[in-house]
Amino acid sequence: MSNKKIKIILFSILSAALFIGLFVSADYYSLFGTKTNLKLDFVEVRIRTLDADTGGLVLDAGVRCFQKNNMNACTRRDSHRAGIVSAHIPVRREIVSTYLFRKSEEIIKTVDPEIHIMLIHQKYNNQTMTILLEDVYANKVKEYSVQMPPGKWEEQEE
Repeated sequence: MSNKKIKIILFSILSAALFIGLFVSADYYSLFGTKTNLKLDFVEVRIRTLDADTGGLVLDAGVRCFQKNNMNACTRRDSHRAGIVSAHIPVRREIVSTYLFRKSEEIIKTVDPEIHIMLIHQKYNNQTMTILLEDVYANKVKEYSVQMPPGKWEEQEE
């Protein structure tokens, strides 16, 4: 190969590297603009259900969540662990990004700052706990414990 061809190849490689570097730098500083996307995501809250009298685990408890103007604020998912109820709370995330970089990600807060979680079981009284959503969003507490008192129902007479 001649020197002229080598110079042309090196010039092409350096020009491409410079162009790519300038593009990445310009995109990092958002010179081409940003776009905002809304994404639906779920935050998990795990609750350990305990018998108030014996301290043993309560199995097969259900969950129902309430907020102002939202009577069904979560879904129950199987936690694959005995005595643990997993509630998934839907959240909306606002993601600001450029072509190559994710600039910021924020959770859009709901109108009601609290969520009320009712634990349901046939043999126990339903317990309701209230959690601040900021704690849930920040994942400060991974697992909550709830004492469930056994239900005292009288036998039906025929």
